[in-house]
Order: sequence, then structure tokens, then C-alpha cells
Amino acid sequence: MKLGFIFLISLLLFANACKKANESNSYSSKNNLDTTDKTYKEVIPVSKLKFDIQLNPDSIKITHYATLRTTFGDIKIALYGEDAPKTVKNFVSLARQGYFDNTLIHRVAKNFLIQMGDGNTKYISKRNEWGKGGKSIYSGYFKDEINLNSILYKVGYTYGTVAMANSGPNKNLSQFFICLDEAIELDKKYTIFGKVVEGFDVIDKIEMQEIIPFKFDSLDGIPKNPIKINKVLISENKSFKKSNQK
Repeated sequence: MKLGFIFLISLLLFANACKKANESNSYSSKNNLDTTDKTYKEVIPVSKLKFDIQLNPDSIKITHYATLRTTFGDIKIALYGEDAPKTVKNFVSLARQGYFDNTLIHRVAKNFLIQMGDGNTKYISKRNEWGKGGKSIYSGYFKDEINLNSILYKVGYTYGTVAMANSGPNKNLSQFFICLDEAIELDKKYTIFGKVVEGFDVIDKIEMQEIIPFKFDSLDGIPKNPIKINKVLISENKSFKKSNQK
């Protein structure tokens, strides 16, 4: 009887330990994309399917390509200049001005996103301001370009999607993020303006880097070792340009 009781207690303790281990390994990150406040929103991603939109020329038109030359390799992004003309114009203009050169990827949220585009990250002296800065060609914030009837928002924030980070509705500057998973629960309040077409291995490698966690979340923080965007190169999509000249 005594041995049976001890066995039962041991079994219960083992089951409880397993439960805690499973809970600690589950994704429970509270994320947000705001560039000022720290009000985190829970996002529930599905498995990393590397889902890709079939880029139908009649539905999603690629106007430009951007190549992010990072210390981990190149990431090539197709830009949707018809769906998000002001956003793409801002991004392309800033890139050509060299604004993104030598900036850092200042945030890696595991299974969620990598975030960049803040000029403050060029300066170690402004470390406390990383993720709070930015610039636009419009002398301040510019409006969201979100059409919920568009295929972009019907599909949503899939793996490789490139969208603007902001500090609230219609408060866009230069910060943007790349989705690392299918963030199906993410509110559709961040302008989608592109998608990664090459360099998925690079963004996967970046996601695996060790981070200094924010106090809110052990899976979300600043890369421990700097990940630099050396330069952003822009090229026009010649096929799109030719079709518009006809």
C-alpha cells in the first residue's frame, strides 16, 4: 500500500513536470509592430509552410525589386507599387538616398518577424532609441495603404511578407518587417508592400541568431551580435514598365 502511494505521487510529479516542459516550449510570444509603445498583442502562428502567393500580373503587379545586402547574405524583395504606391515610393526613394545603408536589424521575434529600417540603429549611442525612429520622404508620417478586398489582405501576413511597422493608424515612416511565419491572427493594420522572392535561407539564418530578450518576451529581442544592412539596391521591373507603355 505504501509503495503504491509513493508510486502514485511520483507519477503525478512526473506528469506535472512534462506539462510544464511542454508549456515552456510552446509559442506564447506577445508581439506588436508599433514603433513607440510596448503594448504587446498575442499572435498565434501556424506551422511554417513557406506559403507563396502566385503572383498573377492581373492581381498583384511588381513595380520594383529591392535587394537588401546584409552581413548574412542578400534578401531580394518584390515591391507592389500599384497596391501601395506611396509606401513603395517612400521605400525606393529612401533606399536610393542611402538611408538604409549601415542600419541594423534591430528586432528578431522568433517564429514571427524581423524588423528594421530605423536610422537610429546606425549609432550605438542611440541604442535606447532603436525601434523608435524613422524617416519618410513626406516630411513626417504618411497614411496606411490597406485594401481589405485585395488579394494581399485576403491571404494576409504570410511567410516572407514585407509590411510597414508603425506607431498607430496612418503613422508610417521607414520601419518595416519581414514575416517569419504565417501570422494568421495579426491585425490587418500594417501596409503590405512586398514579398521576399530570394534569400529565404538568409532570413531563416537571421531568425536563428541569439537575441537579448525584451523584458516582455524571451523569444523577442535585439540580436546579440549586430546584423547589418550594408546597402539596399533598387531596380525597376522592366516587364511592368513595358506593359504600361503599351
